[in-house]
Amino acid sequence: MERTARRAPEVVVRVTGRQHGGGHVLANFSYISRLGHGEDVQVPLYTSDGDVLRDGQDMRILAQDWQEWEVGGDDRRKGATSISMVLSMPAATEPEALKASVLDFAREEFANRSWVAALHVDRDHPHVHLTIARRDHDGRRFHPNRDDLFRYRQRFAQKLRDRGIEANATPARARGIDPTHEPIAAKKMREKGLVPRIDKSRAERAQGFRDRGMPDPVRQVLAERHATVLQTYAKSIMELSSSPSLSDQVTAQTLSKFIEAMPDPESNSERAARLRLERERGLRPVEDRDPIALALAKYQQRSLGAQESEQAEAGVRPSDKLSGNALDDGVSDRLKAFIEKAGEDKSGEAVDRADDILRRVRERDLERQQRDIDRSKDRGGPQR
Repeated sequence: MERTARRAPEVVVRVTGRQHGGGHVLANFSYISRLGHGEDVQVPLYTSDGDVLRDGQDMRILAQDWQEWEVGGDDRRKGATSISMVLSMPAATEPEALKASVLDFAREEFANRSWVAALHVDRDHPHVHLTIARRDHDGRRFHPNRDDLFRYRQRFAQKLRDRGIEANATPARARGIDPTHEPIAAKKMREKGLVPRIDKSRAERAQGFRDRGMPDPVRQVLAERHATVLQTYAKSIMELSSSPSLSDQVTAQTLSKFIEAMPDPESNSERAARLRLERERGLRPVEDRDPIALALAKYQQRSLGAQESEQAEAGVRPSDKLSGNALDDGVSDRLKAFIEKAGEDKSGEAVDRADDILRRVRERDLERQQRDIDRSKDRGGPQR
């Protein structure tokens, strides 16, 4: 929670493709090692056996070994031979520490499987290409799913933190982002100012709902999901603010500001359309609606007494002056608004649950203030 509230950099673990056959695997090895691009461009290829490959012949032999082990004597098999992934961090991350973290992660997570890795620093953010043999040493094939990828992110982030690099691995929905998968090709087209086919189809679908006078179910799902996330944060704030630990209380206040700055639910198609419109108008697009930037803008506008119209133009919701209480600083109103918008329970039970949560938070906060401040934390309780 403390890392999330401080907006610690999020690690990225993404499956980029699958290779079918020894030739395709060799092509992948050549690409991630930059083989044939000159000695000043080529990068070493680290293997699960502890070797470092730089020669194309060695890569060809390894790719052939993977293919022979995959087919297992059945040349008619059409399954993938390997799976490629990318593990990355934001700019300014130490590349060598990133590489060491990935290699350490791969040795543990894929201890019974062959893999190769290569560090790339040709972009603004360092990243490591990791290609894994699909069949392990016992003959079992793996199919990484969403849960596996989240586990990979968590372990990768821990390896980075072990080396003193600030890293976090939280679900996208916990950061106010639509977790729906976005194809890499679509992202690259948007960067070039083009409109990918997926955006066009989404826009046509949304227009169809508007023409029929029906609400878009995607917005409904996002609103309901976001309300659940805010409820979860409210419960965490309740427990942290009632703790006798000053550190926990500070974290509770930071989480309150984090929720206040969290962007409204926005689908990927709406976000793409907004960014495209901002570029056409010559505005500086804010890719992820940076919560820190929004929060600073809010507090600055409050202190300067900006007009409500200026706040709306900047995408900032007017808010009351901070009370100094972690429970009242933008949590209650925002939580209720999202639950009402989600329409989870038209009878008002959902809003009543939110009121009950906030009421209990206030009660526990008062109880905490009345406790003896000299009481040691967890006295007589379990030790971890």
